[in-house]
Amino acid sequence: MPVEVKGLRETRRALAKFAPDLKKEVDKDARNRLKFMVTAARGFAPSSLPRNLHGWTITTKSEILKNISNLGLRKFPIYQVGEVKSGIKYDTGFSKTNPRGFRSLYELRNTSAAGAIYEWAGRINPQGLPWEGPTAAPGNRKVSHSLNPKAGAWFIDEIDKQDNQRQIKGKKEGRLIFRAVEADNGRFIRSIIDGMKRVEGITQGRLDAIKAFGGDIK
Repeated sequence: MPVEVKGLRETRRALAKFAPDLKKEVDKDARNRLKFMVTAARGFAPSSLPRNLHGWTITTKSEILKNISNLGLRKFPIYQVGEVKSGIKYDTGFSKTNPRGFRSLYELRNTSAAGAIYEWAGRINPQGLPWEGPTAAPGNRKVSHSLNPKAGAWFIDEIDKQDNQRQIKGKKEGRLIFRAVEADNGRFIRSIIDGMKRVEGITQGRLDAIKAFGGDIK
C-alpha cells in the first residue's frame, strides 16, 4: 500500500545532493512512523480463528503435510499467525513504475499469501470468486476450485464474523495494513510534509550561502 506525497521525489533528490544529513533525518523519521504502523497492522492479525475456520489454520508440521495432500491440485495458503505477522513489512526507496505510471517511496506490504487473503477477502468479490469447481484449470486463480459452489461466500462471511469491526465486503478497504493506515489518521503523511517543509528551508539557506560566496550549485 503506497503512500503518495507529490513533489517528494524532487525534494529528496535535492536533499541527497545538497543536504544528505537532512535527508537521513527525514528518512529516519519516516521509518520510525512506518515501523509503528507495521506493529499496529501485525496486532490486527488474529492469533486464532473461530471453530468454523479451523481447517484454514495449521499448528503442526504433520497437519501441514496432511492438509497439502488433501488439497490436491490447488494448494490453498494456510493461515499461520507467525507467518502472517512476519509478512507485514515496510519498504523505503523508490519502487519500479507500476502500470499506472506511479512509483512509491514509502510502502506497507502484506507479503504472505494467507495474510493477503485475510486482508482482502471479499473486497472485490463479496460472494467469493466465480465458481467452476474441480473442472477448472489448475492454474486459474480467478475462479473457485472448491467442490462447494458457496464456499467463497461462506469463507468471507466467517472472516467478517471474526473481524466484526471491519465489514469490508465490496469496499476498498482491508483488515490489516489498510486498517493500520486508517488508524494512523494521516499522521504519517503530515509528518513527511512537515519534515520536508522544515528541511527545505534549511537547505535553501545553505544554497543561498553557497551562491553568496560564488559557489556552484548545479
